[in-house]
Amino acid sequence: MFALTDGESQLLGFVPVDDLVDLATELDMAPPQDIDRLGLLTECIPRLLEHGRRHGLPLSKYDADDLGELPQDHRQALASALGWDSDVPSMIKAGAKVYKRTSSRSQVALLLPSLLKPLARYAFESR
Repeated sequence: MFALTDGESQLLGFVPVDDLVDLATELDMAPPQDIDRLGLLTECIPRLLEHGRRHGLPLSKYDADDLGELPQDHRQALASALGWDSDVPSMIKAGAKVYKRTSSRSQVALLLPSLLKPLARYAFESR
């Protein structure tokens, strides 16, 4: 079972509940009546990877540093799950194509930079 690390929990614990509900809804989840912020985030990570497999992930040039800071094996696992090359420029290029098709109000696009590290770790741990 996937779990956020303590550091991830601290960083992501401040995401507004409304944004989490919107993210869960965008990922075809039905958020519970009583929201456990970190629990819902933890449930969203596998769904986000599945969303990425089907639609790609919206990335921009501003995500390059975050991608570059990922452990190489985690970045490779994420890229493999998406059907992309794992070098940062290739991932940005593929993600930019997705970004162009993505709504400006998409919580996937807005929260992805904060979720890249746990998402890549999940991709690595679940392969």
